[in-house]
Amino acid sequence: MSKAKPDFNRMLLRLPHSRRDYGAIRFIAELAELFGVDLVGTYVEDDNLHFLAELPSVREFRAGTWQPLASLQLAQDAAFAAREAERLFLENVGRHRPNLSFSLAKGMDAPEAGSGDIVVVIEPNSAIERATHQFAETLEAAFRSTSSILLVSGHVRQCSGPIIAIISGSDDPCLAAALAVAASGNEQLILIPSQPRLSLLEALETTTRVAGLAGVTTSLSEAVFHGGNILLPASVKGRLLVMSRKALIERPAFSQIPILLVSSELSSRADVTRPKPKD
Repeated sequence: MSKAKPDFNRMLLRLPHSRRDYGAIRFIAELAELFGVDLVGTYVEDDNLHFLAELPSVREFRAGTWQPLASLQLAQDAAFAAREAERLFLENVGRHRPNLSFSLAKGMDAPEAGSGDIVVVIEPNSAIERATHQFAETLEAAFRSTSSILLVSGHVRQCSGPIIAIISGSDDPCLAAALAVAASGNEQLILIPSQPRLSLLEALETTTRVAGLAGVTTSLSEAVFHGGNILLPASVKGRLLVMSRKALIERPAFSQIPILLVSSELSSRADVTRPKPKD
């Protein structure tokens, strides 16, 4: 196994429209800090609202009666929503302060993701918002990219626990990413075979030697794969699950444990990750 740390550049986050989904940003900011990358939060305005405002037949119920959409009020509301998104973004980052930036985009004009980026998708808490076209398009855009992808449930709160790597062997590209975040966060690394009856004893031996340099303990476990669901043993309460995008047969479902899908096109830089002391 290579000792190189994965060469991630940025984490690109399309900011939620509901304030109830901002709780997940603390975990995202913490992970950006562990990888030492920039966190870019982009608030994307919904162009459909401006399109509707230009249609003469569209009405809204206001002041007890149906009236034409007020385009000026709509613009003011959109500007307020963008300012509120920026405030919530900065507020929920908390003490985890990677290099932050906030941007405003229209439609799907969010920053273009490259193979060295991590595209973050937060699953909304609301079933209604999960069913929207905007969320579906965000998810599809992530999987159309060549980037690594971080899938985070809006319910995520756990900011400690083992890092779980689902791997095919000691040369699996996601192993370096899992080891890097385990070392940076002073966490245990758990290896799980990506296929039934696949032995990881050689990978465990190789990983243990490298992990020992960074103060990381390693162990083996197993999981059950059913469709897009990953079923871990009840005793395994992980902080992050890491696996390769290339190995995916079906798109994994969101779970309580955030899932980092590592791009097969990700390059590496030759340095060994060292653990940071806990506060």
